[in-house]
Amino acid sequence: MRKIILALFCGAMATFSYADNCDNARNTYDDIYCTNKIYASADADLNKNYQQLRKQLNAAQQKTLKKSQLAWIRQRDAECTDDVQSTVNVQCRLTTTQDRNQWLQERLRECQTVGCKTSRLSE
Repeated sequence: MRKIILALFCGAMATFSYADNCDNARNTYDDIYCTNKIYASADADLNKNYQQLRKQLNAAQQKTLKKSQLAWIRQRDAECTDDVQSTVNVQCRLTTTQDRNQWLQERLRECQTVGCKTSRLSE
């Protein structure tokens, strides 16, 4: 009985480890899985970068940033969601999230070098 359980466990682990090999995705399912993993990481970075920038700002600037972030979320959702088919384009969400991360990092660099510019927070 132990040998059967061990064999099943090893087989399952081999399947998971192969599916996790994102350099050589075998099929569309693996590709979607890998894109979702990358998106989850980018989304975590987005939250981290947003919070870091927020800490650099005064109260009025924080309001401006929040308004900008909410507008960006609405735009991202509109661009990357097909309401008719009830689907989400993960690649679109990944690309837009990576772009927004870059934007947040640029604002952070600005704050740390020349100061936080309120006018740049609403883009």
